[in-house]
Amino acid sequence: MSPSAAETRIIVVGAMLAMFLSALDQTIVATALPPIARDLGDFALISWVITAYLLTSTCVTPIVGKLSDLYGRRRLLTICLVVFMTGSALCALAPSMVALILARALQGIGGGGLITLAQTIVADVVSPRERGRYAGYFAAVWASAALLGPTLGGVVTQYYGWPWIFWINLPLGLAALLIADRALRKLPIDHHRSPIDYASIALLSGATIALLLVLSLGGFRFAWASREIVGLGIVAVILGILFVRAQLRSPEPVLPPRFLGDAAIGPALAAIFVIYGAYLAVAVLAPIYFQVALGAPVGEAGLLMIPLLLSSTVTANLAGWWTRHAGRYKHPPLIGLPVTVLALALLAVLADRLSAPAASAVMMLAGFGMGPIFPCTTLAAQNAVERRDLGAVSGAIGFARALGGAVFVAGASALLLGLIAHALPETGHLASLEELTRRGLPADARATVAGAFGIIFGVIAACFAVGLAIFARIEERTLRDQPAIVTSAD
Repeated sequence: MSPSAAETRIIVVGAMLAMFLSALDQTIVATALPPIARDLGDFALISWVITAYLLTSTCVTPIVGKLSDLYGRRRLLTICLVVFMTGSALCALAPSMVALILARALQGIGGGGLITLAQTIVADVVSPRERGRYAGYFAAVWASAALLGPTLGGVVTQYYGWPWIFWINLPLGLAALLIADRALRKLPIDHHRSPIDYASIALLSGATIALLLVLSLGGFRFAWASREIVGLGIVAVILGILFVRAQLRSPEPVLPPRFLGDAAIGPALAAIFVIYGAYLAVAVLAPIYFQVALGAPVGEAGLLMIPLLLSSTVTANLAGWWTRHAGRYKHPPLIGLPVTVLALALLAVLADRLSAPAASAVMMLAGFGMGPIFPCTTLAAQNAVERRDLGAVSGAIGFARALGGAVFVAGASALLLGLIAHALPETGHLASLEELTRRGLPADARATVAGAFGIIFGVIAACFAVGLAIFARIEERTLRDQPAIVTSAD
């Protein structure tokens, strides 16, 4: 029996609250890191509080999606919420930095699963034609988490102590569970269970962790050509090849190879890898550009990012509205992405001549063009599969997005630091972007740094152009009018 309209709304609210929890936890911790390091010691390990969550949440994204296809959304959502809340409680109670890092890794397992399940559950109960509107809501959830996280983390840490940034997850997680659990009982479970492919899960996790460690540690703790980084890179490649071979033989692959051959899914995954990676590179580097190159205070740099986040959210929602009425999904990104390319190209040319507010305005223009790609790629991929593969394809989208973000942020950061080191040899070796923000630079050096950022923005504009070309290759298919749970029962 399918959920009623009222139950569908409850399911969507619960799914969005679950996604908000995971998204918020990726941003709320950043401002609390100094007090955490002061209380727990081991300053050298502080970056692992972020990295541990990234590693496990990325690994689990496609795995949970596939398991939800085999064993039901409700069961997996319950498990992920319990794991997330348990990890949060252990984070709040952590007596040492090592204990906190391990608890964050556990929290990431739950959080990564929540992101995939939220999108999959909505795809179950909402038709592809209506789904674009909800994808726009998800974009609003991500923007809200990005805006609220650092501020909320700072306020809670200052007035109540850093453990409370983890304690607040418990009532929110419990609310998400109670809101969605009863209604989720109405979702049918497909009867095609297969034994869990533990070997593929282990290979995928190992390859992903090795790659992310290369991207996290390379150029920071170890030189890119060091034995440690080269060794991790070789491990990632070997495990990746073994994973692909295992998927080709598996009756229920975690990441079905047929997705890559599909004329809608394959280009959608490639496009979101490139475009989300480029978007995240802008989101990470822009505050540093405002601070170091344009001289904006730290607090003001955060405010200058708001137009980018809001503009992309607005056009994501507009794109969802358009797909609902037109029944198609390609036009909004094909119109929007050229705007992003031109805006970033303009920023590249004028990077050393713009004021901070003017640069923020140009980024807002770029954000207007970025917004439509996020709901439309998800729609293209989910619309191309039956319900039995909704979890797997949603997991594949999340995995492509997470890997793209990690690869492009690491690449852009390394390129920027290399350009600055070449142009300003007197700065010495810069190990990280954070170190760059702590350096006091004279006016002429700031202009040189702005020029380096101009090159970066030009490269990112080119990446968006590549993403646009890939997206244009997606085969457009009319959006279905029936939810997946109805279609699968026919």
